[in-house]
Amino acid sequence: MADLRQKVQRGKKALEILEDETMAAAFAALEERYTNDWKTSKIDDVVKRDRAYANMSVLQDFKDQLQSFVDSAKIASKQLERDKSI
Repeated sequence: MADLRQKVQRGKKALEILEDETMAAAFAALEERYTNDWKTSKIDDVVKRDRAYANMSVLQDFKDQLQSFVDSAKIASKQLERDKSI
């Protein structure tokens, strides 16, 4: 039960982060920077392109993990509701 409550709390915090205007602006600024780094890299600058790709991947992984916390919280919340009705 405590584990389910912890998942719900984690999901609430993750949702706050995902919906926060400042975080959204930070994500957008980083995406723009990494995309610009990729687009402006010279043809032989493989390192710069690889770094931009890796950075974009990490940023997306971070957002995906936050969304995973939100999704897990929804499931945990339903389990808690179900357990209360039993």
